[in-house]
Amino acid sequence: MKMRVLYSSKNKKVVSYATALGEAQNDQHAIADTIPPAYSCDRERLVVLVISAGARVEDNVRLFIGELTPARAANVVFVFESKDKTVTPSMQQLIDTAKSAGTNVLEKDTYFVAPGSLFASKISVEERSAIVDWCEGVKNSLQK
Repeated sequence: MKMRVLYSSKNKKVVSYATALGEAQNDQHAIADTIPPAYSCDRERLVVLVISAGARVEDNVRLFIGELTPARAANVVFVFESKDKTVTPSMQQLIDTAKSAGTNVLEKDTYFVAPGSLFASKISVEERSAIVDWCEGVKNSLQK
């Protein structure tokens, strides 16, 4: 399946989640890239967006998501950094922006990762396994 993993975060642990998703795909095109990516999205079946969405979302992230039309990304799924695993207004704004671009947002499959401490930059084997399994489940649901 043609997919991309893109991230926007200064938190090294969140970047590690994105990297783990990219590496798990065994595809050079699925390697995690920043938002906006070095190469534009084009006819991607799935775009996984790993984002630290605080009280305010950076303009370049919001603008990029607004450009994810169905020609660029058939499906979009979000991975948000969140302590309490709930969608905040800034997260909902990103979801709504993607929907308004016309792409299919897999809102029910939104995944939440716990923020790391200032010094924690690695994810555990269990955390890596959980997010990779989640992504495989999302991909399998799209193939049905």
